[in-house]
Amino acid sequence: MIKKTEKCGCACGGTQRKLWNAADAVMAVSIMAISSDGKLGKKEVAALDNMAVASPLYAKISDAREYMGCIASVIYDKGRFESLLEAKKVLSPQMRETAYAWAVQMVMADEKIVKPEHIFLSELRRIMGIHGAFAGKINAVVSILNRVK
Repeated sequence: MIKKTEKCGCACGGTQRKLWNAADAVMAVSIMAISSDGKLGKKEVAALDNMAVASPLYAKISDAREYMGCIASVIYDKGRFESLLEAKKVLSPQMRETAYAWAVQMVMADEKIVKPEHIFLSELRRIMGIHGAFAGKINAVVSILNRVK
């Protein structure tokens, strides 16, 4: 945990205390998604790493792990619900869909979705204003992309 007077040393340039842009908001939603079941496995951390590499949102991030730590600190300081509300304010309606899609990808990283993850995705969908039918399509596509047999 970064104290309010310390600099985090990452791309945020100091002590990040809010979600400033779409990259921050999507990362925050993704971190909350992987931690929604109370466990943080290797596959989930690897999924976050992959997101930081695959998404053009993070092209300018020089140290993804340090950046993730800064965003996790913001979530810790604000709490999950306030962080979700802040993410919603930062994101356009289209980017809210993107955040939801990445959240689904994150919870599927360990190849199963448990009840707390379902609850988180339902809450996220509601807060972000994503229609249930559209969320179902995102869920289906992410499931197809994660097939192994």
